[in-house]
This record gives sequence, C-alpha cells and structure tokens, in this order.
Amino acid sequence: MASSELPSIGALRGQETATRAFRAALVADTSSPARVAGAYLLHGPRGVGRALAALGFATALLCRAPVDAQPCGRCKPCHLCAAATHPDLLVVSAETGPRFRDDGESLRAGPGQFTRAHHAGKKAGPRRGIQVRALRRLLDLLSLSAAAGGRKVAVIDSLDEVEDEGVATLLKSLEEPPRDTTFLVLARDIDSVPDTIVSRCQRVRFRPLAPPVISAILAERLAPEERPRPEELRLVLGLSQGSVGRALDAVRSGLHHEGAAAMTGLLQPSGPVGVEAARDWVQAAGRELAAQRERVRALLALGLLMARDRAARSGTADELESLLPAFSAGLEACDANVSPDLVLHALWARVRRARRLTT
Repeated sequence: MASSELPSIGALRGQETATRAFRAALVADTSSPARVAGAYLLHGPRGVGRALAALGFATALLCRAPVDAQPCGRCKPCHLCAAATHPDLLVVSAETGPRFRDDGESLRAGPGQFTRAHHAGKKAGPRRGIQVRALRRLLDLLSLSAAAGGRKVAVIDSLDEVEDEGVATLLKSLEEPPRDTTFLVLARDIDSVPDTIVSRCQRVRFRPLAPPVISAILAERLAPEERPRPEELRLVLGLSQGSVGRALDAVRSGLHHEGAAAMTGLLQPSGPVGVEAARDWVQAAGRELAAQRERVRALLALGLLMARDRAARSGTADELESLLPAFSAGLEACDANVSPDLVLHALWARVRRARRLTT
C-alpha cells in the first residue's frame, strides 16, 4: 500500500465477516454500544487482507472523527496515517523488521523506526522471524504516553514468526496492556497460537478469497501489460489458493509465464527437457538462497497443479501418481536447505525415471 493512501477497512474485499467485526467495534447504536477490545487476533492465510484490515482498523481508531467506521481523512491523525508517519501506530513485521544488530541498537530506537514509512523504505525479502529485541522495544514504546494524546495501536505481523521468547513477552503485555492501547496480532494458523494468547484476544477470522474477487483485484492492481492472459490467469488462480498475495507474486515473478514454460519442459511426456530454463528463472530471484528456494517451491507447486490438470483432462491419475514422489522429494529437499540447483537436477532425474517406468 502506498504511503499516500489512507488505509480503510472499506477497501477490504471478500471478507464480510471480518468487516462486520471491525464495524461493530467502531460504530455504536442504541442497542449495542461500540466497544474496542485491547487485543485482536486476525487469523487466516497470508495475502487475503489481514494487514490491510489491521491498518484500516488502526486508522479509524486513531481518527478524531470517524464516520460510519471510516476515517474522516481530514484530521491530523488521518494525515499522519496517510503519510505512514503516525507516531502512535507502531508496526513490527517479519518481512521488513525493524531488525537490530544488538540490544543497544534496539534501546536507541524511537517510534519512527516502527512507523509504516520506515517499513516502506525497506526491501521486502524472504520473511524472517521477528526479533524478540524488536518486540521488546515496541512494547517499551507503547508504555509511554501517546504522542498525539489519544490511543496507541500496535500491529504485529505475524505471531507465527515471532521468536519463542517474544511470544512470552507479548503475553505479559496482553495480560496487563498499557492504557488506551490496542494490539492487532496477525497469525496464519489459529492452532499454532498459544491458548493463553487466544483467550486474551478477540478473534477475527479471514478466509481464502473467491477466484472472482482475486481476478477483480488483479485487474485493478496490475497494469494492462502485466495482466495474465486467460489461460495464464487460470494457472495464477490455481496457485493463489485464495490469496491475492500469492497471485500477485506469481504474476510479478513470471511464474505463470517463464516458470510455466520451464515446468512444461520438465513434464514433457516424451521425457523431461533439461533444467536450464528452470534454473534461470530460479536464479532471477537474486543471489540470496532463501529467495531462490522460495522460487523452487513455487515451481514445484506449479508442476503439481499442471500434473493435476492433465490428469483431469485425461481421465486417469496414473501420470500424476507416478510424479507425486518427485514433487514430494523436491519439497523435502527445499526444507532441508539443499541447494536449488541440486533440487532441480534431482527433480529432472526423478521425472525422467517416472516417465520410463510408466511408458
């Protein structure tokens, strides 16, 4: 989200249940007065609107005169939120940090290093665990008086990636939250969240998005020349698993085009073509091995989807069943930090062997 945009839950798409939950907290009526909880747990797949909802809800909470659960866009807090510099909206992210070299550096950090503007200046790369020292500093800053004299909001994206010691630290703050402070904690899997934290949060569930919703969002966010062709869009939607984030990653990385061409070669019925095209696409992610492994995982997911589609068209699962061990072994190798190049060559060899055994 660009820093010049004012976050709003009105921009949330395909998450009616979550929208109603936030509206109920923001809008009072004669039968049910508005009541803002001290902590909310936004759980569901990544890339379905959790972060957008958290920022939109936070902006409305900080706004001096929200209208029908929407920020007014005119007050000073709204201007600060639009500029991503509100000092009472603090964010810690597994993707963009902040990260500190040592405890001394973290203790010197001010609110500015936890603003969205600071995060916007960081290159988004492979997600890493949220440092416990970063979380502790965030909590220290929340214990101070609000700079704007109102509420303070903390967004933690996401709990799945907080270092173990940090989870215990967060629990202490949820048990005795700072005054006029709201925590917005994001998590993918509710089952991985300790019961002690779940019990102290109001749960807001986010579901995978329907394909028409993802298609509409892609059409809005992508330039005309970036938009996938109809046959490519079908692959993108299949890979997305209901996540706009996954769909955008697939398009912007070229997985639906260059990646698909490489995987088509590896799945050739007459015998797999060499791995050069796949290796080139993987290495285009940069020199960082973590980024390359993510591309290998994406290729394996694409290959499995393509094999399933071919099985559906042919009416037999023989080919799919023969290839499943190759994909499983590839994923296990990625998890074991085997080099991407070795994973691709092993995949080629296993597909070649499967082809010989089934023909």
